Amino acid sequence: MALETFTWSPRLGATGTEDERTRETAFADGYTQVVGEGINSTTHSWPLAFTGSPEYLQPIRDFLRRHGKAKAFLWTPPLGELGLYRRGEITLTGHGRVFTLAVTFATAYHP
Repeated sequence: MALETFTWSPRLGATGTEDERTRETAFADGYTQVVGEGINSTTHSWPLAFTGSPEYLQPIRDFLRRHGKAKAFLWTPPLGELGLYRRGEITLTGHGRVFTLAVTFATAYHP
């Protein structure tokens, strides 16, 4: 099955984080050796929010539910490059007739 692309735009103000997994060994003389962990040591995390009517949010929710937490999809983060991501927990908040859907996207890698 081909990878699907997430195409919806989140609310303004999305803030992503970039981190690198490392391994560290400290020696008795005070020297510390640090190396990247694996070939894919850099990770990105994007907490995103989408606000709108149920009719606007339903296709987004359907996409996210179809992929679950394990199936990766393509997405281009703000100021980023197209890459593989997985989703975290989905949160829905009601504001009368308008709702906010919140979800976090995290970097995924090919095996």
